[in-house]
Amino acid sequence: MKVSSVKTDQRVERNVWNTYLGIKAYGSNNDYPQKILEIVSASGTGKSCLDIYNKFIIGEGFEDQALATTIVNSSKEKANVLLAKCAKDLRNFNGFAILVKYSGLSLPAELYNIPFEQCRIGINNSLEYTGQIAIHPDWTGITGRRFDKSDVKWANVFNVQNAFKQIKEAGNPEKFIGQIYYFTSDGELEYPVSPFDPIVTDMLTEESVSTVKHRNAKYNFLPAGILVRKGLKLHTKDDGTIDPNDPYNQEQLASAKMIERMQGDNNAVKIWVVDVDADEEKPEFIPFPTQNYDKMYELTEKTVQENIGKMFMIPPILRGVDVGAGFGADLMNNAYDFMNSVTHGDRISLEQAFADLFEFFPTKFSNFTIAPLTYITPVEKTSDKKETKDDSVSN
Repeated sequence: MKVSSVKTDQRVERNVWNTYLGIKAYGSNNDYPQKILEIVSASGTGKSCLDIYNKFIIGEGFEDQALATTIVNSSKEKANVLLAKCAKDLRNFNGFAILVKYSGLSLPAELYNIPFEQCRIGINNSLEYTGQIAIHPDWTGITGRRFDKSDVKWANVFNVQNAFKQIKEAGNPEKFIGQIYYFTSDGELEYPVSPFDPIVTDMLTEESVSTVKHRNAKYNFLPAGILVRKGLKLHTKDDGTIDPNDPYNQEQLASAKMIERMQGDNNAVKIWVVDVDADEEKPEFIPFPTQNYDKMYELTEKTVQENIGKMFMIPPILRGVDVGAGFGADLMNNAYDFMNSVTHGDRISLEQAFADLFEFFPTKFSNFTIAPLTYITPVEKTSDKKETKDDSVSN
């Protein structure tokens, strides 16, 4: 089949322009990153894989401890904290953004992580890029606040050479909002596609299966059976019809509402008692078969979890999946080595970004390497604690 004849849908609508707000929309409804966050938060396996992947990107933090502990902003955040925030955005969206604030000398002085989902690319009426990034905490109104165009903040993309002129135009460094270091793996000033975009359907499927299982346990009929008591006689009027206002009749008819109360986990394995209007006979117990939907979705649940794990390239042993050989140290070491190699490219991107950002800082650093994560066995942890305790005793 010719590739040109294949019909495909864009994962992210990239050519959506909003001249009223002066931005290029991130998806047709300008909500692509917000939807991504909602989807991954609803998937247990997706959230778990994302956390594991992030852990390996961050690794042990910067090898240079002086850099790792450097305070990077007035909020007293250290470089390792900023690294962790950027790593999370990079894994969620294939991009991250850092606000660079300047000193009176027109040099970078503070660094703040701007959640990537809050950033939009600025355009003019001719649909050309302005070189600015629009920032708003809630583009989609998810918080319930009414969107106000005046709340949008604008910042130029990171360029130290332009800082002096921009600060002068703002009046002084305090009035200057700063510049945005905007990084994406999909190109300069572009909206990236989330790394796990191909499996969002699997994540949604996992959420749906979990919902069905919950409703099955919470709202399904789960009584042990029905005890039928024959011989009930309701009071009737003179014309032979049942009197609905009679207190005895009301008490008996109220038992019909028991059907709703007999659903769910709190009423499981109880006996449902029903009185019927008939000649007196001995009570009859009728087993009540129930429909269990869990088995119907067992294969679906297993396959979507496997698909999610494969997309993130997380070894089963790190996801707590039974691999048939236990949690041996060799298996864990191999899994750690594998994940360190998978996340190597992400660490390189972050290392280069921090090297660019710290180039003009007063304190100079030459080593921006992020140390890979190492597996520490329980025996090693115990030994380390014992050595620390012995040292404290000897001192």
